[in-house]
Amino acid sequence: MEISEIKNRAHVWLNTVSKSLEAGLFPKADADAQETEFLPDFCNGWVILNVAIIAEMLAFVITLVTRRISLWGAENLLIDLFIISIFIQWIALASVAALCLARKYLNRLPNIRALIMAYLLLLCITILVSEMAIWLLWLAGRIDTPRPEWYGYFHLQNLLVSAIVNALALRYLLAKHELKLRTLSEARAKMQALQSRIRPHFVFNSLNIIASLTRSEPAKAETSIEDMADLFRMMLNENENLVPVKNEIEVAKKYLGLEMLRLDSRLRVDWDIGKFPRKAVMPVLTLQPLLENAIHHGIEPLPRGGTIGVKLWEENDKIHIRVVNPFPQTKLRQRTTTQSKSLENIRRRFQAHYGEAATLHTSEENGQFIVTVVLPTRGGKP
Repeated sequence: MEISEIKNRAHVWLNTVSKSLEAGLFPKADADAQETEFLPDFCNGWVILNVAIIAEMLAFVITLVTRRISLWGAENLLIDLFIISIFIQWIALASVAALCLARKYLNRLPNIRALIMAYLLLLCITILVSEMAIWLLWLAGRIDTPRPEWYGYFHLQNLLVSAIVNALALRYLLAKHELKLRTLSEARAKMQALQSRIRPHFVFNSLNIIASLTRSEPAKAETSIEDMADLFRMMLNENENLVPVKNEIEVAKKYLGLEMLRLDSRLRVDWDIGKFPRKAVMPVLTLQPLLENAIHHGIEPLPRGGTIGVKLWEENDKIHIRVVNPFPQTKLRQRTTTQSKSLENIRRRFQAHYGEAATLHTSEENGQFIVTVVLPTRGGKP
């Protein structure tokens, strides 16, 4: 195959990758659409629990500060608390159910209008539940008429209390929802920024490999283009940022295959891969930047090259990764500083996925530089 044809293939392939990246084909979280919604998910168990707790706290306050209406004719605090709790929980749970059903319609409205409609819906539910409570008391024989003398005061009192409490509760839930969205957005932006520092290195390094082989070894250059196409096809077809361990190992081996074409016999790799459960996953491009760091700072500076040891195993529901490479002694300070920055970017990316559950440690032993990574077997942010 002629060099010009190889160049044309490379140009077509690069255009395809570029368009794919611009189109945003790298994985995104499925929850992006939900995170743009104004109102929180009132069907969520934690939201329902928070509403129930707020309602019960309100029942305690009302029981302590008012004793005007005594339905049982006895000044028993516990009985009053029980009755008031049931009444307020009726209102609270009915309100949550209504907002749960109406949420998808309310979120189609502008934010202010959605908030006003939700607030009015809560007040209407308060009036309906209050009216139902009076009729139930009349049917149970606790009151003589469905229009007792305190009928108007009862509705007015409930409406005013509901107006104040619902305003505070909505403000609390919306503030909590906004804080959650802001936290997720910042975490995702941070993670994408860290990924953007890692992925270009991989692309540019691979392009340099092809450029170095185009004139000297056209056949190997063609193989490199095909390997890169397969590699990016795997990356772009993933639906999540977390992929099975075996997929990540396959990506790393393809990358090493490209580097071996460039470095030839100077690069040798010793793999030691243990068994992993099917649930074991890790972020895309976890191994590749670790191997790139080992090659750039360990193998390339050595005239004779060296061997990179890669060991992966599962222990105590954790994924352990150990990368060992020879450490050149020349220009030690400059290389150590550059390598520390590279590893720090990788460490921050792991923390963006897993928080403090992920660790990355480095050490030196007998002229070998050792990077040890520990990740949860599954979990993290998609």
